[in-house]
Amino acid sequence: MSDQDPVIVVGAGIVGTATARALQRAGHSVTLLDSAEPGRATSFGNAGFLSLDSLIPLARPSTLKSLPKMLTDRTGPLTLHTPSLPWLLPWMARFALAALSPAEVQKGKESLKALMIEADIAWKAEIQASGLGELFQTKGALYVYESEAAFHATDEMRGLQAGKGTDFEIVDGNRARELAPGLSPHIVRGIHYPNGTHTINPYRVVETLAERFTADGGTILRGRVRGFGRDGNRVTSVQITDRSLPAKAVVIAAGRASGELTRLLGFNAPLVAERGYHVMVAPDNLRFDLPVSPPERGLFFTPMQEGLRIAGTVELAAPHQPPSWQRADLLIKHLKDIFPGVGGAEQSRWIGERPTLPDYRPAIGRAPRLANVYCSYGHQHLGLTLATASGRLIARQMEGGTFPETLEGCNPGRFG
Repeated sequence: MSDQDPVIVVGAGIVGTATARALQRAGHSVTLLDSAEPGRATSFGNAGFLSLDSLIPLARPSTLKSLPKMLTDRTGPLTLHTPSLPWLLPWMARFALAALSPAEVQKGKESLKALMIEADIAWKAEIQASGLGELFQTKGALYVYESEAAFHATDEMRGLQAGKGTDFEIVDGNRARELAPGLSPHIVRGIHYPNGTHTINPYRVVETLAERFTADGGTILRGRVRGFGRDGNRVTSVQITDRSLPAKAVVIAAGRASGELTRLLGFNAPLVAERGYHVMVAPDNLRFDLPVSPPERGLFFTPMQEGLRIAGTVELAAPHQPPSWQRADLLIKHLKDIFPGVGGAEQSRWIGERPTLPDYRPAIGRAPRLANVYCSYGHQHLGLTLATASGRLIARQMEGGTFPETLEGCNPGRFG
């Protein structure tokens, strides 16, 4: 290992690629390593929305209270892959402990607020620096509610958003239908975020970042990590199938697979495969241009370059399980319920594994007991949103900077 060796970022999804760009701009030689092409895994199929005002972790008492109802509703936003249940039980127990702990919930709120403020700045800078302007649109966003009770369940979130300075407007059903023509008559309330930003092609965002990275001297390698070379508390190399790559430092940003890598390094990342699905449909009768979400159903309808993307819901599963394509069929049902008459023939369907830690906080920062290994994984539904912020934070720490105390909840060593 020498100072001339590169920083190796393991994982070329949106988080890893944005981190590689941030490190490159900080003056490091960087190699981006993945077994697949950049952006072809989980980052390919997200809902495309920069959810900069998601300020409460899903690990909280209200989620725990609603779990029995959600799990018994086969059309609900959450399901368990039944054969995976024995594998999931330890993770679920940790989730329950985090959700029931006021201190852990507070850490989640503090961490998310700090990350979202950083992400807002970081994405504006990255869009300009990497020439991504044509891939992002600031058309606003609309959350819609099918009952007054569902709307009032957002009271705490709206209070936190107001405290952060978020611009939003509470609207009635008629105004919601003006903002999103075609919306069902049964929608009673909405929250309009006029500054909401989304991408019209999430895969192309990662691909463009990778192109800019290589144009500026970065290296992208294909390979699967088999191990790490060590010298005391420092990693000196990354071993892939056919060779050993010398490394000045290593960043673990491999999504759900990060847990397999951390075990090789001697610490724990209890990541679950929080599987999400999307369906692309032809944009027949599509007359709205902003993302729309019915939160009770756990999904987004996002207008994109290639059509209308219906993305979301959660299926908890062990890694490498076969898809449950009935979850994609369910997305079509939701479209017909919320936007009757909107959308044409199905064009494609997809499944991805969102990497989720039991307290629903990402792991960002230096690894425990290792001097030159850094972590950036566990972003659950917020990978796109927090990618550039995570990259900037890792680059800052690698240069000797410190994190604010509000990000202590994202310490990668918290699981031992």
